[in-house]
Amino acid sequence: MKKKILTVLAACAMAIVLPVQTSCAVNTAEESADLAAGVRSLCDYLLTKPAEQKPDPTAADKNQDGILNAADLSLIKQSMLPLTEPNESKTLVAYFSRTNNTEKIADYIVELTGAARYEMSAKIPYTDADIRYQDSGCRANQEQNDKDFRTEIAEMPESLDAYDTIFLGYPIWWGEEPRIIDTFLEAYDFSGKTVIPFCTSGSSGIGQSEKRIASLVPIGRQLTGRRFAASASKESVSEWIGSLDLTPQEQEVTRMQITVNGKTMTASIADNEAGKALAALLSEGELTLSLKEYGGFEKVGALPQTLPKSDTQITTEPGDIMLYQGSQMTIFYDSNAWSYTRLGKIENVTAAELKEIFGTGDVTVVLTAIR
Repeated sequence: MKKKILTVLAACAMAIVLPVQTSCAVNTAEESADLAAGVRSLCDYLLTKPAEQKPDPTAADKNQDGILNAADLSLIKQSMLPLTEPNESKTLVAYFSRTNNTEKIADYIVELTGAARYEMSAKIPYTDADIRYQDSGCRANQEQNDKDFRTEIAEMPESLDAYDTIFLGYPIWWGEEPRIIDTFLEAYDFSGKTVIPFCTSGSSGIGQSEKRIASLVPIGRQLTGRRFAASASKESVSEWIGSLDLTPQEQEVTRMQITVNGKTMTASIADNEAGKALAALLSEGELTLSLKEYGGFEKVGALPQTLPKSDTQITTEPGDIMLYQGSQMTIFYDSNAWSYTRLGKIENVTAAELKEIFGTGDVTVVLTAIR
């Protein structure tokens, strides 16, 4: 009972001392004051103290389970914090912290770098029982045992486009990152960003989680992460940050967007001299090409300059992008056999879809680099 009271007391204290900040859920000073008063009354209720007013069960029961407990306080905390603090920094510290150990390291990183902050919170908050390692049937055990499970996140930023560098923090659960981190990674495009993992644990290292993160989604540049103990000092975090190469790097262009007739597709760029020359052109800005209909199986048009060719006899497939005679690009929506140099391949589009997108007659195509 003593332990339970102390846990609730800690949760109450945390909720009360949090500064009320403007967020998507709290828009006015009056609403903020009402919310803070609600938190205080809920804390008093949970501690069986006389309260100035009884908590409104409809408003306080955030997870609508019919019980007023610390889980409701956790959800109230989420509504009191902004998704990201107003900040012009291009660096974001995104983290999940169930017991506040990872949050402490995240606080240090924010303070040392001036980064913006985003705390991931599960839509259904984790209770102490959910992460009781000794219980093989606990929620966290079940989630970690299923590589495909994705924990639903309560609130997420609409976009991460404003950030070039992302510190990604989490506790180690059973040697890996919690599945909520996988949910976050799969929700955004990290192909042009620098991602730096950091974690907290009693003894397990960060290596296995780093490998999973690298294999889960395309990442522009993933720096070597760091595992911290719960007792890690601000100085140790500062030393680690100082060892990182945070200099922005120009990302190699290996993919491009193709926009035609109001539709946008994604294509890989061939790993050859012609492909590298095309990528160099796209690095300078988008290309607009006029392609003519030819033979009922391709669209072909002039490039702004000649590219190095290494022609071989090729039987094309729908989606193939070829260099013809060194100076023309050909996009196929059907098959043909001729001597070409490969430039790329449109991804995840069927032959029937390509025919419908490109239509009949001449088209204007816009090529844009994906970084």
